[in-house]
Amino acid sequence: MAIYMINGGVGKHIAFTALIDKLAEKDEVQMMTAYPDVFRHHPKVKASYSHEEPGLYDRVPRDTDIIFCEPYYSPFVFAKTHLLHEWAKLLGIEYEGELPQWHSCKKWYREAKEVIKKIPKKKFILVQFGGGQSPYDVNQPRVFIPQGQRRAYPLNMAQDFINQFTKAHPDIAVVNYSMVNEEYSHLGGCCVLNTAYWLYPELLKASMGFVGIDSSLQHMAAGVGVSGVVIWGATGPEQFGYPIHGNISNTTNHHMRPLCARFGDNKNADGSMWVDRDILSTAVPVDKLMEVTDAMLDMKLNKEEAKGIAEEDCDCDNDCGEDCKCKGA
Repeated sequence: MAIYMINGGVGKHIAFTALIDKLAEKDEVQMMTAYPDVFRHHPKVKASYSHEEPGLYDRVPRDTDIIFCEPYYSPFVFAKTHLLHEWAKLLGIEYEGELPQWHSCKKWYREAKEVIKKIPKKKFILVQFGGGQSPYDVNQPRVFIPQGQRRAYPLNMAQDFINQFTKAHPDIAVVNYSMVNEEYSHLGGCCVLNTAYWLYPELLKASMGFVGIDSSLQHMAAGVGVSGVVIWGATGPEQFGYPIHGNISNTTNHHMRPLCARFGDNKNADGSMWVDRDILSTAVPVDKLMEVTDAMLDMKLNKEEAKGIAEEDCDCDNDCGEDCKCKGA
């Protein structure tokens, strides 16, 4: 029996779900993570534990293999392969382009239906222009300290896009995925729902798609088979993206922060200082973003792809009850 341990953000955890089917061919899969809800209802995950669960190691059998492979400390940092390709190599399996998998339950379905009622229009898209904060901090009364602007879309350009979008599509609401204490949550013309992150995949199913950066929303959308537009800056789709989405960028020079910088050294291998890319100089122009977003909407309207959520989409075999603790706790 194996327990796979993951560090990092919710998007990285969702990405990992693309590897579970093949890992399950080797042995039973259990997860130890900061985001156990990502794996709670996956049919091939036997248990999903929180890192912070009291007495966790007293409950785990002594013959359990605890497996921790960190792709950020691997050749992945040279930006030549996809995150999942390198992660699979570390775990001894082969990645063949599998997408993430998001599995929900009836309790979450019911909660998502209630949240959707708060959206002022029947049709809507979701947007995420900044990231880096744990969604568990959504109600914490503290100042959000952003994790750098390397992946973010400039605030003024995000507002310009929303202004243009709402004018061009007055019948489509814009739902802002930002946490309430992030500066991006104050964008005008948006609906901020302030709800649990694990309900957003259900909202994506009911949406017309999404527009976002390289962050958790694009992984969630891939996990439920919903296409959208992803804006790339310092990272690229060849590292973190999926072909299901419309991936747009204003640069071909994507790269991750060098490995040396992750150990506290601010210098590159050649001795030069590491400086985060100037996001304003590489940001996708708003007009281009509108053009690609309109093309996405035209396609979805023609194919009627906004399928909505339905109770039969739920993967959990039971009603879960109020606590929804099917696997682990």
